[in-house]
Amino acid sequence: MSGVGGQCWVGPASSAVPAALAALGADYTVAMDRPVATRRMWLDSIDLRLFHRGMALTAVENPVSGASMLELSLPDGATATAGPDALGWPRLLADLPDDLRPHLEPVLGVRALLPVVEASGTSVAGRVLDAEGKTVLRLVHDRPATLSTGRDPLPGRLWLIPLRGYDAVGQCAARIAQRVGLVPDTPSRYPAALRAAGVDPGGPPRAVMETGLPARVAVARVLLSFLGELEAAVYGTVDDVDIEFLHDLRVAVRRSRSAVKLLGDVLPPALVAWAVPELKLLGDLTTPSRDLDVLLQQLPTLTAGLAGGRREDVEPLVLHLAGLRADERRRLVIGLRSPRFERFRARWRSSLLALTTWDGQPRAGTIAAEVLVERLDRAHRRVLRHGSRITDASPAEDLHDLRKRVKELRYLLEVLPPPTDPADARVAIKELKALQDVLGTFQDSEAQREALCALGTDLMSADAVSVRTIFAMGEMAARLQEDQDTSRARFAAVFERFSQRSVQRQTADPGRRRAAPVTAVAGAAR
Repeated sequence: MSGVGGQCWVGPASSAVPAALAALGADYTVAMDRPVATRRMWLDSIDLRLFHRGMALTAVENPVSGASMLELSLPDGATATAGPDALGWPRLLADLPDDLRPHLEPVLGVRALLPVVEASGTSVAGRVLDAEGKTVLRLVHDRPATLSTGRDPLPGRLWLIPLRGYDAVGQCAARIAQRVGLVPDTPSRYPAALRAAGVDPGGPPRAVMETGLPARVAVARVLLSFLGELEAAVYGTVDDVDIEFLHDLRVAVRRSRSAVKLLGDVLPPALVAWAVPELKLLGDLTTPSRDLDVLLQQLPTLTAGLAGGRREDVEPLVLHLAGLRADERRRLVIGLRSPRFERFRARWRSSLLALTTWDGQPRAGTIAAEVLVERLDRAHRRVLRHGSRITDASPAEDLHDLRKRVKELRYLLEVLPPPTDPADARVAIKELKALQDVLGTFQDSEAQREALCALGTDLMSADAVSVRTIFAMGEMAARLQEDQDTSRARFAAVFERFSQRSVQRQTADPGRRRAAPVTAVAGAAR
């Protein structure tokens, strides 16, 4: 029960709250109402963004109408409500009630809300009366609730809500609650519901290379983790829950491709020869839909600053992009539901599983730490070499290729064990991310500008737009060109800082063969 005020108490056993009520009854008259059935659903994004911001959103169902009241607990303890609400879940931000949207928009972004935990039980309201029969304290007993997951029930709890002028009664009731073994609880039951449902708020652990294992075993285990991330994103991609599911799927595919490319020589050659084209096919399958998602997401920003056009001039483009996205999504869904994709998942998983076991014998080959250090060094030197060759006259393809090399280095760094010096590691990652961001803006700006030009050609050939729309698209393309030019101009300074700090770290420790940022974070791999 949220938004009731007062103190909330919980006990380890189902008998704890009834014992507290009985103890209260020894000093006061306790009158309890009839139990009321409750059904509560906690909603959050797939990555639990609300939980991590200290928020909780619940849908409390009305047992008569079936509609729900939405209750949002905010980090400062305040509560926002909306309803009755009869729409289903998952749901994007634009489909949420106006009263909740301002609180959720900065947290959710493009992620959808979906059911996380659902509990059914009963709640009993009551009153504590003094010797004159006057109500001096209100009670709410949330009885243990059954979770839809079938796991352990959500523990019961007791609310003590003193009336104005009777704080002493509330303090006495709190002492009684403590005496029978109850302990204070947070107003939100969300953390307890997650624990009871077996949901780990920390999320799945990131893939970490077990550097003491044979290289083949360690690489296979990392790839198996990436496959798990890929599979976890498939259902949300197919159902189009939100656009980040497709992004998560693509990241898992890119990590897999990079790992196979940089570390695959420790795996059976026949397996690598099969996996490389399969992973590339999956990447190619997902690219058109993701590109359209990004362009549609960027359109509000691009149209906000139109000088010579109006926002309504862009509507034909939005409709055309929505149609293209629907077509590409159908192709994507067909691919992800195809027998070929299922065969890929099954064979990739079974092949990797067969490689992940080790009997502890030294004959298994090179240790993973040796391979990882050498590949980190090689990937980092490749970034420095490619970046040092780029000039103001270099073609865009050179910067695109460098971005790929930077991503490969970043993916290798991500599978390192926790560093011995986290502060130094954060600095190294920050430098690498700054370089990656500049290159990413450069490539995205060019890709979106070229897409707008191609779309304009298609729309004009179909005689489907006005001159105003074409002019607006031209203005957006010009802004994207400015962004690309700015990124190219920034690149030299960002890369210079990245490479100079690499040299400084090497000079500070000339005994190490590896260059920074590898020297900063790869020590734990030894």
